[in-house]
Amino acid sequence: MSPRIVICDLDGTLISVSSELEFVLGLFRRKVLSRAVVIRFLYHYFRHPIRTMREGRGWNRGYFSGLPVDVLHEEVKQCTPLLLKKVRPGVLDILNKHKEDGAEIFILSASLSPIVQSIAEGLGFTSFRGSIPVVKNGKCTGHLIGQRPYGKAKIAPAVAMMDQLGLDPSQALALGDSYGDRYILDLCGSAIAVHPVRKLRKLAVQNDWLILEGHK
Repeated sequence: MSPRIVICDLDGTLISVSSELEFVLGLFRRKVLSRAVVIRFLYHYFRHPIRTMREGRGWNRGYFSGLPVDVLHEEVKQCTPLLLKKVRPGVLDILNKHKEDGAEIFILSASLSPIVQSIAEGLGFTSFRGSIPVVKNGKCTGHLIGQRPYGKAKIAPAVAMMDQLGLDPSQALALGDSYGDRYILDLCGSAIAVHPVRKLRKLAVQNDWLILEGHK
């Protein structure tokens, strides 16, 4: 049975790089971020290694604290063409095929929502969810609204989207590349592990999930 909804991770799955890391590097190269801001941002990781292990590297959004929101969106526009060049052709073919068959394509990522939106819309997909930045007085605070969709926290927005469409997990296909994606892959009726890390590859074999290699 063809899926009615396809839930696709972004970083490492739909694209071969970390979208937010590429975004941060672009901000630094264009001198939107100072060296001091980057050093302070990285220092937080050294101070909180346990949190990084528990929540993943993306918990720290301190780099955009004080960044005007209009600058954030303009910089996303600058970065998007470079990120679109990193799209995995095989994954995009899968998404487009299911879209043609009538499935909803839902890009679900812990990356910043403006980045996820720009990439999704650049590929012709309108449903997406990322980490939503808190904005106060026209500037980003460095914090997020609610929980970022990473690991097990991807389940709630995925189920909400299915409920909105009147679907259940058995009608869904999920694609992911990291071990943290195991929750959403296990939730859905079918799953594809894309260029999976070793632990996810082992799990994919155990669960008879399709494995799509990185060059695809």
